[in-house]
Amino acid sequence: MKRKRSAVVAVMLVSSLLITQSVNYAEGETPAVTEQQTADTQAAGVGAVQTDRAGKDKSQDRSSDGAVSSDAAKTPAAKAASKSAQAEMTVPEGMEAIAEKDGLTLYLQPETTEIAVKDKQSGVVWFSNPQDREQDAIATGYNKSQLNVQFELTYYDNTGNALKYDNFTHSVQSGQFEIEKVEDGLNIVYTLGEVKSDIEAIPKYISEERFNTLILAKLKEKDQKEIEKRFRHDEQNKRYERRDSSLKGVGLSKVTRIFDSIGYDEAQIAIDKAAYGEEESGGANVVVPVHYRLEDGRLRVSIPENGIQYPEAMKIQSLSLLPFFGASGPKEEGYSLVPDGSGSLIYFNNKKTYASPYSTALYGSDHAINQLTQIQKEQKARMPVFGMSYGDKGYLAVIDKGDAVASVEADISGRLNQYNTVHPSFTLSSLEEVTLTNGWRSSTVKRFQIEPFHNEMAVVYEFLNADEASYSGMASKYRDYLIGQKKLTRLADDTKLPFYVELIGGIPKKKFFLGIPYNAYEPLTTFEEAQDIVQEMQDLGVKDIQLQYSGWFNGGIHHDLPKSIQVDKKLGGTKGLQSLQTYMDEHGFGLYPDVSFLEVFPEADAFKKSYASRQITGKLAVVFPYRMSTFMRDEESPPGYVLSPDSVPGIMNGFMQDYAPLGLKGISLRDLGDQLHSDYNRANVINREQAKQVVVQQLEHVKASSNASLLLEGGNVYASPYARHIVDAPTSSSGFNITDETIPFFQLVYHGYIQYTGKAWNMAEDQDSLKQMLRAIETGSAPYYTWFHADPSAIKLTGFDELYSADYRRWIQESAERYAELNEVLHDVQNQTIVKHEKLSEGVYQTTYEKGKTVIVNYNAAAVKVNGVSVAAESYQVGGDTPE
Repeated sequence: MKRKRSAVVAVMLVSSLLITQSVNYAEGETPAVTEQQTADTQAAGVGAVQTDRAGKDKSQDRSSDGAVSSDAAKTPAAKAASKSAQAEMTVPEGMEAIAEKDGLTLYLQPETTEIAVKDKQSGVVWFSNPQDREQDAIATGYNKSQLNVQFELTYYDNTGNALKYDNFTHSVQSGQFEIEKVEDGLNIVYTLGEVKSDIEAIPKYISEERFNTLILAKLKEKDQKEIEKRFRHDEQNKRYERRDSSLKGVGLSKVTRIFDSIGYDEAQIAIDKAAYGEEESGGANVVVPVHYRLEDGRLRVSIPENGIQYPEAMKIQSLSLLPFFGASGPKEEGYSLVPDGSGSLIYFNNKKTYASPYSTALYGSDHAINQLTQIQKEQKARMPVFGMSYGDKGYLAVIDKGDAVASVEADISGRLNQYNTVHPSFTLSSLEEVTLTNGWRSSTVKRFQIEPFHNEMAVVYEFLNADEASYSGMASKYRDYLIGQKKLTRLADDTKLPFYVELIGGIPKKKFFLGIPYNAYEPLTTFEEAQDIVQEMQDLGVKDIQLQYSGWFNGGIHHDLPKSIQVDKKLGGTKGLQSLQTYMDEHGFGLYPDVSFLEVFPEADAFKKSYASRQITGKLAVVFPYRMSTFMRDEESPPGYVLSPDSVPGIMNGFMQDYAPLGLKGISLRDLGDQLHSDYNRANVINREQAKQVVVQQLEHVKASSNASLLLEGGNVYASPYARHIVDAPTSSSGFNITDETIPFFQLVYHGYIQYTGKAWNMAEDQDSLKQMLRAIETGSAPYYTWFHADPSAIKLTGFDELYSADYRRWIQESAERYAELNEVLHDVQNQTIVKHEKLSEGVYQTTYEKGKTVIVNYNAAAVKVNGVSVAAESYQVGGDTPE
């Protein structure tokens, strides 16, 4: 069933808001101080209280004897009061029930197109827009209007001006939308643009011949005079011109009625407009369909593939979807979850309006887009998720489709309005700026990708009740999602704690002969020496070694194009590598020779420029190092190249054909799980979503053709289900000013299913192995080191200065001791999930595993006592259901 809305929407909207203004988007507003006050206020039907953070304000002093639990269980009284309050929640008058499935009911306000979802189990209602927005004392003008939108487009016109369209201002207020009820949901098709005036149904000019024969000749004398008053005869050009000043109100109605009576229809209007080159007036129209569905106990919001229609001259850059879904108010406590590195929390109303809003593109930057500077090294967002927790309720959102071009954006109350928000946005068309010069004059113009993103975009919202409304609960829900959607599988019961070690084989080195420089190869760890290091580790008691071997073929760590394999002879050749594999097999260890498929290193043999991605400007996509002193690219160094996703399958196929006969059991993929690049070649644009599908297909091919165990770096979520191990996983956040707390969300999702570790302990900025171990204990991570066997002098004049701390002799004894201590704590929980992580007080965290084992870690320089447990300074305490 379809219904069109008229311009009377604006009046009806005001009346609707007057009816609903006392109802908040997630139960209403109230200050919260203690759990008892929470129970009292919730019994009255007011807002939720945050319990997944350490205290109300980060700056608040905390006693080491007091425990403020991030995921603390609520008291029975609080739970009962909360349930009572939730049960009393009602849907505002004017909202219609559209669909009901799996415990959820979807509602629609047909005059404003805002939606709501009611979780029947808890009674909580979630709204797409704040229900008390008319009382917002901060937002004014444009910002006030924005509180009504369900999506917003940012676009550029022909002159390069950045403009915005939103569905409320440019569609709902003028009634330019259609609603269609479908099974388990609804579709809303919005037409955005300036409303056409009725005068546009009358051509500006009509020729004498057509005016006399098609119009006047068919009219009675009275109507002829009426029409002649509204047009001016232009004898010189032999045409009649519309008198706009006379075509208003009653006059316009009379003319349109007369034209309709003689059959002067749209076809005739088009002929006369075309005859004089008359263009349509008003703004460019954009059609955007938004689909809402209830699926598997979740709300799925999507924009279908090829669904957005707009003029070619219009360059839509981005689309923000449901920017105010579940928004919290100025008196509510809780936090927004954002996928910054391992995960970050932004506390509601943290008063950091001096800080920039949070905005991070998923999976890092696209190296096919020209980047002249690199201001800061931020942690990549590895997981396409975000969420909100109010303490006794919350939601987790998963960007299900279009995640490769998506960003997560979040802000706090007090800047533009009184609400805390988090939402996704999608980049439909990337751009680069090009400077054109003509003598002493120059100008900068914008170049857009030739083919915009047109794939499906979708976000899935999962609603959380009191027992799971925390970041730990969100992680559990996302894990379940990956198990169902990506076939994530649990580790075996006998899984051991791994010790990850990367050994560097060979590196390029510039040498001199009679003063003439030439490129040479410097072996740092031969296969025989690698076996010796592994043997030493065994002798020191390390039980499960997973060896990542970098720089073993095609010229070392910066290897040539991996379309074929030549095992480096200076390391021991093919026989030496196979001998190492045999040794590792005999002791139950893993060997993972490393390879890069998405970037080609400088001066790599076998590389053709046709293999490379192109930037939007048509130039080859190059990769330069950045100078730390200036943050600018070091263009004096030879560049590497970004491989086009179109080239990757052929290169990987050639590699695997040579790899299979070597008899190797594992493989380390340096960049397939860490980077994601487009190709803006005008002949065949491959966007990031398509590039992601190429990566996934290649991972499936490697698993199917070789059955090799995979080790990935980074851990972008689309690649992770194919991995047995992840190294260099995020263990911290970027530390943006607007964020308040770093959390191990990444680890909470994967523990028990994939084994992981962070950055190599001896390569990290902080090389304090005690702190590294404590962090590993808190997050269930394994130790990781990068080593080589040669004398450290071997890396002089090589460009690998960062390897100075990689001499294995400096670390092997200490690493074995740390592993032994870490193994004592974590050996029996390798295949268990982490069911709860919580901050007990400043610098003190507790991790709880699914069978009851708990570990409290104290990072402070002084001992603490929490929950009746004493924990020494910079130490930990194991408790719960653990063997004596």
